Amino acid sequence: MSYTAVPIIRDEPLTFGSEHLALDGAEGEAFKKAMQSLHPRLLPQLKESALLSEEDSAFCVAGGIFDYQRGQELVFDGADYRLSHCAENFFDFLLTPQECLQILEDSRGSYANLLEGEKATGRLAVLTSWWEQGCRVLLLQHA
Repeated sequence: MSYTAVPIIRDEPLTFGSEHLALDGAEGEAFKKAMQSLHPRLLPQLKESALLSEEDSAFCVAGGIFDYQRGQELVFDGADYRLSHCAENFFDFLLTPQECLQILEDSRGSYANLLEGEKATGRLAVLTSWWEQGCRVLLLQHA
């Protein structure tokens, strides 16, 4: 399974930043699980195919799969790209950046053991930077 962590840089209109964090393969899966073990909603995931309303087909292919390109800013403006009802509810569910930073602070001893290695430390630094900038963060699960 592959995932892309993306920051939400604006709420109105909802906008994913172009910066991203690829979580591919076994190493990415282990990082995702370690983060979610600190708190189940710390790094929530959404299937990319659940992002757009069915009638929005510019980025859809057979079967309704949404083809998100890593590294591109994506604006859900309601005209070109309209969020599905599922995605709208999901974004209401996300923790605030302050809540995520508090979870990290409260879990400092735990994640030191869970997130070993230079790559995991670098990934955590990216997430922390996004939260410190006031961005909410999610994982897009790719089909």
